[in-house]
Amino acid sequence: MALEEDISALTELVQGMVDESGDQTGFDAKVWLYSGLTGVVPALGHRRPIDVLNESDGLEVVKSLLLRAQSGASS
Repeated sequence: MALEEDISALTELVQGMVDESGDQTGFDAKVWLYSGLTGVVPALGHRRPIDVLNESDGLEVVKSLLLRAQSGASS
C-alpha cells in the first residue's frame, strides 16, 4: 500500500475516533495526524510513525498505536 493510502486510512481512523469522543469543532484529523507522524514515539522504539509506515506491517502497527492511545493504554 502506498504511503498516501496509509495516511488516508489513518486519517479516517482518527476522524472516527474523534467522532466517537464528542465535539470535533475545529479539529482537522489530517493536520493532527501529519503532526503526529513526524515525532519520535517511545512506544515505537523511539522511531517516527512515518518511518514505521514504510515497513510491511507498518499501517497495522500505527493503527494499533492510535487505538491504544484512545483507550489510554501506553504500551
